[in-house]
Amino acid sequence: MKKALSAATVYVLLAFSFALPSFSSRIFAIAEGTVKSEKGNPIKGAKVILIFSEDETKYEVETDEKGKWRKSNLRPGQYTIEFFAEGHGPLNLTVQLSAIKDNKPIEIVLARIPESPLAGADALYEKGNYAEALSGYQKVLEENPQLIQAYEKIGLCYYHLDSVEKAVEAFKMALEKDAQSVTALINLSAIYLEKGDLEEGLRYYEQIGEENIKDPGFFFNLGALFFKNGQVDLAISNFSKCLALDPKYVNAYYQLGLAQLNKGIIEEAKSNFQKVIEIAPDSDKASLARKILESLK
Repeated sequence: MKKALSAATVYVLLAFSFALPSFSSRIFAIAEGTVKSEKGNPIKGAKVILIFSEDETKYEVETDEKGKWRKSNLRPGQYTIEFFAEGHGPLNLTVQLSAIKDNKPIEIVLARIPESPLAGADALYEKGNYAEALSGYQKVLEENPQLIQAYEKIGLCYYHLDSVEKAVEAFKMALEKDAQSVTALINLSAIYLEKGDLEEGLRYYEQIGEENIKDPGFFFNLGALFFKNGQVDLAISNFSKCLALDPKYVNAYYQLGLAQLNKGIIEEAKSNFQKVIEIAPDSDKASLARKILESLK
């Protein structure tokens, strides 16, 4: 039979239990706060990214319609917190989050990014309303005659409106303002290459830097001109650059195959003609590729 505890023993146990510190059942930290605009309005849908400094673990939440956010079950420690919202500048801060006491709410104000004076005309341009966009850019240019981007955009509008000479004039004006304008250099080079003026096209091309060219059609046109002028190695090089940017550029595979045949690189040419057939089996180029492959058997 178990012995009953003495009154003294019970007293000691009770005293010991009351002497223990009172721990909360919460072993994780909680972070919360609000994100507002400079005018004090809540920003809905702002991204809040919490990065735990110890191992770079990331947690992401979004603000609600009141600009509020909350993330629980966080390990205590140091965090970098990043705030992002469309149309606003980002903001970063570092905080120490505790699991044994409440953390102070984090109140954030994000500054609005000033809207570009070209925004209205840009919206028209994106919709393909080039004539209206052109008028908008010209109006902006009257007020901001040093705004290089306006000349670049005017050139693009004229190009889409088939006023190539006016486009060239606008791009050259952009270069007068900034000799390193990549947009102007690329478009001037492309225009001259399309016109078949290899010398002038290359003059601008050499100032660009290939890393800035993202249009596969640019390299295709350059390759076609080199091929036409009998510079087959350069043609092969540029058709290959075109395909590196767009692996489904059918005409580039076909022209590359022709250039390789010209150099006697038969097996690689066959492979490229086969790619034409695989990508666009019903195209005119595929029909021609089949005939060439038949002749090479």
